[in-house]
Amino acid sequence: MNNKQAVQPAVVRKIENHMAAKGIKRAELKEALGWSYERFRKRMECKIPFDVDELWIIASVLRTSPLDLMPDDVAETHAHAA
Repeated sequence: MNNKQAVQPAVVRKIENHMAAKGIKRAELKEALGWSYERFRKRMECKIPFDVDELWIIASVLRTSPLDLMPDDVAETHAHAA
């Protein structure tokens, strides 16, 4: 399993956790993002990784930091580097 394959499920879990905490359903997030069903589905099913711009947009919609959507080890590494 390469790094992208390992990170993507963790990113999706983080997005889903933020959605659940805010009571946002997948369809509502997709609509707020203005994405097609296919674009949203492929990323949430880990078929295509999110790019940085997409994570910034998702974080904005969820009113959180893009780092909050990163796996803990990635966010922690970045926090220590700053």
